[in-house]
Amino acid sequence: MLSLQMRDGEYLTIGEDIVIQVSSTSAIQLSIQAPRDVTILRGEVRERTGAARPECLRDGRSKRKVLESSTVSPG
Repeated sequence: MLSLQMRDGEYLTIGEDIVIQVSSTSAIQLSIQAPRDVTILRGEVRERTGAARPECLRDGRSKRKVLESSTVSPG
């Protein structure tokens, strides 16, 4: 069993087809049980090995803060 603590905006991949991203204001803990032949990688490890960031992910915490703080005046 793999146990990970992750923060908002972080992600992991399971195999080639599954991406899980954290959307939370506090840290969460994930426990994953999978066969040994299924590769599970934290996003930071995946990107460090030269893999591209999956397109399905949101940009992360910093961009969300900018969007939340931006206001548009009506009219």
